[in-house]
Amino acid sequence: MKIAISVMLALAAFLALCGGGCLTKEKVVDVVVTGETCVEWTEDHDSPMYTTPALIDYSNEIDQILQDNDLDRSDIKRAVVESASYTVTSFTQATDWVVSGQITVARNDVTAGPATLLEYTGQSIPAALGVTIPATLNSAGVEILNQALYDYIHSGAHPVMTFTVVSGGVTPAPTPSSRMIFGWKGCIKLQVVVEESVELPELF
Repeated sequence: MKIAISVMLALAAFLALCGGGCLTKEKVVDVVVTGETCVEWTEDHDSPMYTTPALIDYSNEIDQILQDNDLDRSDIKRAVVESASYTVTSFTQATDWVVSGQITVARNDVTAGPATLLEYTGQSIPAALGVTIPATLNSAGVEILNQALYDYIHSGAHPVMTFTVVSGGVTPAPTPSSRMIFGWKGCIKLQVVVEESVELPELF
């Protein structure tokens, strides 16, 4: 497991110092793996009020995190949403658009949501270009994501999610002759706890 390399190296160093004189025992330990799932939107609007949905196969996103760490679904003990952030990925206009609104989440495979996942207020688009902005999570949206993770682990579900940008206003207001155009993404950091069997010195 890539995430646990530093732990394993530390144990290997300890055992080397023992010179083969340490008693070891195989034990099952919890190892925390973190990963991100991201959603991208392209905004192109001539009005300050708009919605922009993005459909994501969440099970594929989780599968990729597991694959990156040499794991599969059966290795997971539990998984929860840890934090969220957003960043503007493309912007070439001269106007300093300032946006407010929210991002909602809903499940498509079962009936759940939409619920607010996070809100943003007075965010300058050029100021967020290439900058990771931490976001405060809303419990209602987090509950939907955590339930999707639980269903993925324990029921073999394949959650499909819709993340929707819901504008609450733009300053200055876009018009047909002055459209607001930019790309951005929101990322959710997941904490995944897995069980691993390792050889540990008896003192552990």
